[in-house]
Amino acid sequence: MAEDTPTAMVTGAASGLGFGVAQRLSRAGWRVLVHARSEQRANDAVRRLGGGRSQAEPVVADLARLDDVSRLAQDVAARSGRLDALVNNAGVATLNAHMLRRLVTSDGYLGEWQVNFLAPFALTVLLSGLLASTARARVVNVSSVAQGWGRIHWDDRNMEHGWDRMAAYAQSKIALTMFTSEFALRMASTGVTANSLHPGMCNTKMVRGTFLIAPHTVSYGADNITRLVLGADLAGTTGRYFDGPSLTTPNPLAADREARRRLWDLAVTDARLDPSHPSIAPALRRHLAEPT
Repeated sequence: MAEDTPTAMVTGAASGLGFGVAQRLSRAGWRVLVHARSEQRANDAVRRLGGGRSQAEPVVADLARLDDVSRLAQDVAARSGRLDALVNNAGVATLNAHMLRRLVTSDGYLGEWQVNFLAPFALTVLLSGLLASTARARVVNVSSVAQGWGRIHWDDRNMEHGWDRMAAYAQSKIALTMFTSEFALRMASTGVTANSLHPGMCNTKMVRGTFLIAPHTVSYGADNITRLVLGADLAGTTGRYFDGPSLTTPNPLAADREARRRLWDLAVTDARLDPSHPSIAPALRRHLAEPT
């Protein structure tokens, strides 16, 4: 593999939107680190991408385990001297068939909070040094239209008092959108860009099992995500939110700097991150003056 081959990691790439994105990047000549929660699923996805004929490699982690997220970041950094794109696509929702069951991870967090927000937060921050060392690297966070009605339950983010599966999902997605905006600002001096999007109500297992309505194809959603990675016209776009292919305004919380800072500090604690970890970009460790 040539040293100048662009490299991306796509989480949740064993099926659905993630596999579609991995497929598009692979066809574009990229080296793709294909994430799944098990070796079998990751290896099967790599095989379907063309096996040895592609530049796809499996990476494995259970995003519902914070220790696995840390190991995944170490694995990616160890096997790659560059990371041109990080696509945080993996996500969970409480399906209709289990609507009364509140999923809690082994780390003690609500499943939606940990997998949809804490995991991509920790993974992105731990890979920020590698991203910053790669020219014009991009982060793409797959949010949801649900972010629009989401709010942060600051004193009960595990929703132990008043469980509602849609509120839990919406909370995780507005948190991810808020983080995207804050990360973009803190990393502005490095050239790393970060954007989030609602890819569309695509015909995936999760959407069918949660929202029932799935008017968009998986290809539609994968195209929208991939555009944020490959689009030449988006090279300098950062801290923005897209609905499908269109730039739009997200939930006002995404623009609330005080709320974003509070969320950042909360996430550092919840994810058990050491802010001085050597893999974290210096830009995230330096004091950031108030933007004008």
